[in-house]
Amino acid sequence: MLLFLLTQAGFFPISWTPVEGTSPGRTYVRPSAKGIVRAFVPDGHQEVELYAGRAAAGELRYRGPVGSDAELQRLLTTVG
Repeated sequence: MLLFLLTQAGFFPISWTPVEGTSPGRTYVRPSAKGIVRAFVPDGHQEVELYAGRAAAGELRYRGPVGSDAELQRLLTTVG
């Protein structure tokens, strides 16, 4: 469900080489007026990490579950 919500919110998957020592997962990006919002979904988890700023050096703004489209939209408003 989380991947569906991200896709519906305008995120698209990218090929991202994870940093050594990080969890495997999927990375999605979405352009915004302030830069790029990057979403990382660790494999086997129903939570998301949202980063704002430049793609390679974004700042972590949220880590946790997202239960609905309305909640994701609220988070995106505050993240970037």
